Amino acid sequence: MPLTTSVDHLYPSEAYVMVKGKKNKAMADQLTTVSKTRVQNLMARLSRSDLQGVEQAIKVQLGLTP
Repeated sequence: MPLTTSVDHLYPSEAYVMVKGKKNKAMADQLTTVSKTRVQNLMARLSRSDLQGVEQAIKVQLGLTP
């Protein structure tokens, strides 16, 4: 999922995440698929609460929330 360090405004399809001690924004509205062979390095592991925020943003983007 694409990340940005521009964290001024949070839309429903976005979630704040901490990466290497810095606040970032995960953008579910820019999801794309890539081959596993193109993924070379692990950037970070998300905390449980960050992962829940990302999951919620994805649900909003896909229209899976009531």
